Amino acid sequence: MNSVTPRRAIVTICSGNYFPYARILLTSLQKYHPEASLFLCLADKLQPDGELGIPGVEVIPAADLAVTNFPDFAFRYDIMEFNTAVKPFVMQDLIENRGFEEVVYLDPDIELFAPMNPVFDAFAEGADFVITPHITEPAEFGEFPDDIGIMKAGIYNLGFIAVNNSPDGISFLHWWGRRLRFQCVNKQSEGIFVDQKFVDLLPSFHDNVAIVRDRSLNVAYWNLDQRELTKTDDGWLINGQPLRFFHFSGISTKAPQQLSKHTARFRENLSPALQEIILHYIAKLKHFGFGCTANPEYGYARFDNGVAIADIMRRCYRDTEDLFLENPFASFADYLNQPSAECFSDTPWLITNLMYYFWREREDLQQAFNLSQPDSRHSYGLWFIQNAPSCGIDAYFINPVLDNVGYFYANQIKLCPQQYGSRQADVGVIGYLKAETGVGNAGRMVASSFCDSQVEIQGYNVTLNVMARQAETKVDDILASKIDSRVEIYNVNADQLALVRKHLAGKTSENAYKINMPFWELSKFPTDWVNNYQGINEVWAPSRFVQGAVQTAMTIPVIWMPPAVTLDQFTPRDRSYFKLPDHTFLFHFNFDFSSFATRKNATAGIEAYRLAFRDRPNNTPTALAIKTRGYDPDGKNLQKLIDFTADEPDIYILNEEMAYDDAMALMNCCDCYLSLHRSEGFGYTPAEAMLLEKPVIATDYSGTRDFIDSTTGFPVSYRLISVKENEYPFWESQTWADPNLDHAAWLMRKMVSDPTHTKQVSLAGKHKILNEYSPKYIGQLYKQRLQQIGII
Repeated sequence: MNSVTPRRAIVTICSGNYFPYARILLTSLQKYHPEASLFLCLADKLQPDGELGIPGVEVIPAADLAVTNFPDFAFRYDIMEFNTAVKPFVMQDLIENRGFEEVVYLDPDIELFAPMNPVFDAFAEGADFVITPHITEPAEFGEFPDDIGIMKAGIYNLGFIAVNNSPDGISFLHWWGRRLRFQCVNKQSEGIFVDQKFVDLLPSFHDNVAIVRDRSLNVAYWNLDQRELTKTDDGWLINGQPLRFFHFSGISTKAPQQLSKHTARFRENLSPALQEIILHYIAKLKHFGFGCTANPEYGYARFDNGVAIADIMRRCYRDTEDLFLENPFASFADYLNQPSAECFSDTPWLITNLMYYFWREREDLQQAFNLSQPDSRHSYGLWFIQNAPSCGIDAYFINPVLDNVGYFYANQIKLCPQQYGSRQADVGVIGYLKAETGVGNAGRMVASSFCDSQVEIQGYNVTLNVMARQAETKVDDILASKIDSRVEIYNVNADQLALVRKHLAGKTSENAYKINMPFWELSKFPTDWVNNYQGINEVWAPSRFVQGAVQTAMTIPVIWMPPAVTLDQFTPRDRSYFKLPDHTFLFHFNFDFSSFATRKNATAGIEAYRLAFRDRPNNTPTALAIKTRGYDPDGKNLQKLIDFTADEPDIYILNEEMAYDDAMALMNCCDCYLSLHRSEGFGYTPAEAMLLEKPVIATDYSGTRDFIDSTTGFPVSYRLISVKENEYPFWESQTWADPNLDHAAWLMRKMVSDPTHTKQVSLAGKHKILNEYSPKYIGQLYKQRLQQIGII
């Protein structure tokens, strides 16, 4: 036997979110296999601050591998599929380009506890391949991972495979690579499970395959029923022999009483040894950064335009066989939004390619909606608008459908000024025009926008149920004691609409064209309020989000008509005026308790800030300033916030009453506005921050999406969660966003470390608001809509 150790490489594959796992594996490999060269293949994009932090380990970006049309390869798979699909390609690279004689692959969620001698002994005895079976005896307990379940997933566990530099080894890797280039999918019902099921064929294709049944290798939830784990002073044992490596597949730091999320077994009454090894691994994960360091978002999670890629879009791309795109990240989003050629695209109800694929995938939708019928296409459009977000579909793919539905109603309206007779004004703006409130400001901005569009207007100040100060004077010159106009625009929310109209009886015209501009913060519009719209002809929604919520509940036009955003003059202040530190990068959030603290989600911003900067070296000192205001009668909400940030001197809670001048000066002296909201009807404060040329980090959900994307701000990924009881009015069956704190924290660090990019984005954000939300621009939108229906 040759006593010279062959050139040996050991490689793992992961995306950036799995670095803590990989660090455990790689440090254990350095301990037990110092003779091997260690590699990590990064199934992700390289990030400036995404350092692995393990000296002596080379990182190979997946994009550097010899894969034909890599963008197509990365796009067609979700993160799990992609991590497994690159496996044969990186092993080819290590053998064919770097000349290693033995290459071992290990999943990142493995830890070694002893050398892998049986693997290398098999190579020394002439094996070209070394694999380990999931189970080594029958498993007939009737639940996964029983032997039937293992047959579906694959006989051999591909968290481990070793290949020799031989003609057979190279031939197999090329065949495996050809298959995984296009067919590395999770379709167990069709006999395919990513990379794993293909290796069932390996012993049939090649000789010299060592199927190593050593119980000390690849111990995991799928075989622990068949092996006894114990602990002695010398370490962990399997069946009395030293444990070589344990595969912690499916472990959760939030559930230390269970071994894996992938099985119902090993969830209670764990043996002392099993409980100890679980706690040991969780402690190591935290030591290596899990849950206490910021992770970037998966680099292949979005189109080039910043829109999130849902799994169904990857499936649609794979199944669209007649479509070839050199870079689907750049162009496939447009294809998804195009009218489906297979589905009556010449009719008023637009069915996009994405909608058609969605419908084709789901039998329940096919049964519910007959797309050959116009009414059914209409119903499917409304269903898609309301339900697509919960399926992970970005608003970018919903808005064209929303416009189509809204304008179908809108285009049926044709009026003329003469039918309304002689009136004192073209438009009457009805709202809380003197109230110092957000809704009051919205009404004033509508009035100002019409003034800039040279439309004759009147204004009526509503005082019904108003508790705020009536001190605003900006539109006093248009106020009247009654409204006499062809168009009446009610700047009141839906819950007050019927009350206000009743209160104004005799002060408005019965036959005026009536428009409501409501704000609402959840994705489903309350059915209790629909009756309030009797006699209302049209709704102008301040955001796409509100448009979608209202249109699915109404049979009148719901048109996206955003409000104007402006800043009044204010006196700039330095930070000492607010007792805030100089020479720090200062994050800021401002919210009103009366707007529901849970919705505003200030604690998420605090947690993201901690994750980004607490106990992590940073060249620039940072701080977080949170300004609170509004109705908090017993002070409990404020006290919770103070207690939540106790003993954190870099987090400032400001609860003083501030006039507009000081509130804007505070925002102006900060470096970033942070809004990890659960939902916003529009998002005035982030928009105002953008006008001040402040970079904005905001949850990529609801109203703020209209003006914040990756070119104008820093959108944070999220998942939808149910609104809990009494967290918001009409909470039943509602969802809102749970922002990804890892992503938010990573963006915060990136913002501090890359001021050039931050400046470019904040400048683009300022121009976005200046150009598309100015009173002049918005006033023209309003005027064009009224001209379109023929009323002015």
